[in-house]
Amino acid sequence: MQTLIFNQGDASESRIYYCAHYLAHSLGLFAAQQLQVIFTTSESGGHTVQGGQVPAVLNRDADLTLGGPMVVMKHFQQHGAELQCFCASVAANPWFLAAAQAQPDFQLSDLRGKRVLDVGNVGTATLTFRWLLARHGLQDDVELIAGSGDQARDFTAVAQGAADYALHAMHMLAPAIAAGQLHSISSLASVCGHVPWSAYIARTDVLQEKATAFAAFSRAIAQALTWIANHDATALAQQVQAFYPDYPREALVRGLAAYQQAGVFAPDCVIPRAEFAHFSQLLTAIGWLDSSQPVPYAALVTQAGAE
Repeated sequence: MQTLIFNQGDASESRIYYCAHYLAHSLGLFAAQQLQVIFTTSESGGHTVQGGQVPAVLNRDADLTLGGPMVVMKHFQQHGAELQCFCASVAANPWFLAAAQAQPDFQLSDLRGKRVLDVGNVGTATLTFRWLLARHGLQDDVELIAGSGDQARDFTAVAQGAADYALHAMHMLAPAIAAGQLHSISSLASVCGHVPWSAYIARTDVLQEKATAFAAFSRAIAQALTWIANHDATALAQQVQAFYPDYPREALVRGLAAYQQAGVFAPDCVIPRAEFAHFSQLLTAIGWLDSSQPVPYAALVTQAGAE
């Protein structure tokens, strides 16, 4: 039995769109690969090199973590190819728009003249939304308001009409939607295109040292992703509910269903070159990456277990 230590960051990093590894554990897919995955946490999270989970990997306190390839790209520009993405997880933007009333015929152009409350205030998600507005010629016609830092307060503000839309990940929106406070309006997944929003990450040298274990991990994740594609959200919620003990069951089902319908879960463990390139171009356009230094797919992505 091989062992990998998986640092997930702090509790805020355990989002419902990151459920593939929990499902793999729940279904016994890691065990079937003769692999033990030990889940650990850190005092701080966040998808930057300052976040808890990335330093844990860099310091060899953990073998792998999960986060945005944008971190690997940024780290490459600052420090070189110490980190690699090796297995896909989230294949599209998991952010959604929500509003007080349902809008079944919503188009992005409907945002013109409206106020969008950026509840999450997550750097790359906010910049990506601004990029999206600019691509549709809406950058000067939409008021993007920074969230207060109090999620409940912000959702109430939208529900009461102080803003027209809430912008956040469905992980955070689903409880308010399940409670009838808000309505899901639109996923940003399709309008942003397929991008490797999140992937499993490890040190390049550790990936080589423990190649067999990482290949086994990726095979188990690929099986979990196939399972997600072939089962409804109720069945998925039943398998992973224990990993989200404080998350309301109805909200979990609604949130997972929204992510399934939006195509947010990766179809398999492969991180496609074209999608990586599209994401790096987007991140360069929003100023996250230095345009003078390309981020090479071959140096930053390996397909452990994809065979």
